[in-house]
Amino acid sequence: MTKYGNGGYRMKFFHMADLHLGRKLLGEPLWKEQQDLLSQVLRMADEEKPGAVLLCGDIYDKSIPSQEAVGLLDWFLEEMSVRGIQVFLISGNHDGAQRLQFASGILKKEGIHIAGTFKGRAEHIMLTDQFGPLHVWMLPFLRPGMLRPFAEEIPETYEEAVKTALPGAKLHKEERNVLLAHQFVTAGGERPEISDSEQHSLGGMDQVDASVFEAFDYVALGHIHRPQKIGDVKIRYAGSPLKYSFSEWKQTKSVTVAELGDKGTLSVRKLPLKPKTGMAVLKDTMEALVSDKYEKYREGYYLSVVVTDEEILEHPMERLRKIFPGMLEFAVENRRSRSGGISGSAKLTCLKKTPRDLFGEFYEKQNGIPMSDAEQELLQDIIESMEEVGS
Repeated sequence: MTKYGNGGYRMKFFHMADLHLGRKLLGEPLWKEQQDLLSQVLRMADEEKPGAVLLCGDIYDKSIPSQEAVGLLDWFLEEMSVRGIQVFLISGNHDGAQRLQFASGILKKEGIHIAGTFKGRAEHIMLTDQFGPLHVWMLPFLRPGMLRPFAEEIPETYEEAVKTALPGAKLHKEERNVLLAHQFVTAGGERPEISDSEQHSLGGMDQVDASVFEAFDYVALGHIHRPQKIGDVKIRYAGSPLKYSFSEWKQTKSVTVAELGDKGTLSVRKLPLKPKTGMAVLKDTMEALVSDKYEKYREGYYLSVVVTDEEILEHPMERLRKIFPGMLEFAVENRRSRSGGISGSAKLTCLKKTPRDLFGEFYEKQNGIPMSDAEQELLQDIIESMEEVGS
């Protein structure tokens, strides 16, 4: 356990999660968008001066992150360190835990605390402010099987696994306790609002009830992309900082600010983030779509466009792409498509995706989890071999 001070002020945290650095939107690279949003967070930090930033999993989008993704995280952590702001970071289900754990011992000396791999129990750091000790507990994404090396009996459910991994009797209940976790948390059976961009398993086996976290003063969650509380205001998802599917286009993304005073005192607010490129779903007739009615969307937007004409149109996709360069998805919706007479969604989703992206998405849909590092490396070898044969 290491003690850190906070200059005598009440503890203020920036709570963030699901950065998904390196992610693409239907094949469109987003690293410049992500860099812009992280720059906004740094400016907010200069104004708000938080004591720490909580990054609650899915830091990267893939277990083997891209060069751009690694560079973004390196830059962001360095900027936080320069400002004297501590960072608490856990792995999510998308992250390669071992890779995220790299150099964590050295980084800890700079105030960057990383819990990438699960070591049997939630990891613990103690901070101090004018109200005394404040304990930060870090629990990486957990599946029941991960407890195999640490428990005589392997838990059957995710909830049992989380209960086993929490500090239990070691929790300083008379003092303030903050937990970072990356799980699918429900409240008395009530599920969080989800988006199309998240992974969620069938059957509810991954659910963890919020009552498991009752002893904590603030629970900083990752995994769900919409910011929201789960049952109690002290148990919260920060949401993703960027919209990763068109199901999120109406959402306002944000940084959650949590301030803890003395025991039992908590205030929570959100600082809105403004994306570099907007997102919208346009649904209208072809005549309306090509008119001045939608002129504002001709640049600066990622678009999903739905054409509602009943008659058969000549090359509608090509016509719209010339007008809306940011169109990433196209569909026809009319009586024939709804009745199944023709395909209801002639989408552009495959145009900018690599074979690796497509197979990776197929694998996740079939298995409910991302490909492992070894599987991704094997897939890359196969793709490269096929390219060599075809060249």
